[in-house]
Amino acid sequence: MRLGVVTGILYCLQFSRELNDGEVERIAGMVLERPFYDLTAEEQVAGIEAALTAPAWDEDLSWQPHEETAVRDFLRRLLERLDALRPWPQPPYRSLGLDRWEEYRRGVLLARVRLYAPPQDPLFSRLRSVPGDEHAPRAAVLRLRSGDEVALVAPPLSGEGDAVLMAVAPHRPAADVIEAFVAHTGYARERVTPAVRARWGRRGHGGKLPAGVRPTPG
Repeated sequence: MRLGVVTGILYCLQFSRELNDGEVERIAGMVLERPFYDLTAEEQVAGIEAALTAPAWDEDLSWQPHEETAVRDFLRRLLERLDALRPWPQPPYRSLGLDRWEEYRRGVLLARVRLYAPPQDPLFSRLRSVPGDEHAPRAAVLRLRSGDEVALVAPPLSGEGDAVLMAVAPHRPAADVIEAFVAHTGYARERVTPAVRARWGRRGHGGKLPAGVRPTPG
């Protein structure tokens, strides 16, 4: 069988010398706080259980150093640890896809977000090129643990400039949504500038919106 989430787990273990209890704790934290493939905790657990019940794995795992028996034992201990951590919290954020892109590109501008370099940026891997948009922006629509739904919109990979944080009305006060975004995504507070201060997109204020973004007044 294809291993799915187990393959993701093994990538995170490939440089671990021992599959000890410390590694069980680390991967359990990732399952709950930084989900593999943006799956729910229940979906990840189901994938692990399916792998354990399969008598044979048909994926080539020669790239990682651990024997299958050790991996299976690790997965059993991981499931036990996850079960002990119930009830599971909601993850800090989840991607919702780009089906509502047109709403967000014309939504309410909340803030400017100064991105980190790709390896360190917490949302770099979530940003996707918007299909069919001539301006080729990258975006991620997220549901935060707080319940707020926002879109982070960035220029194309070859472009320059900061990202913007957008919402669709009705939404909570902008300051509350911004604070939730900071709290749940890991961006430093100084990297997120409220739009009311930045006055992005207005002549003489130095702001530049990603091409194609046409916000409505907030």
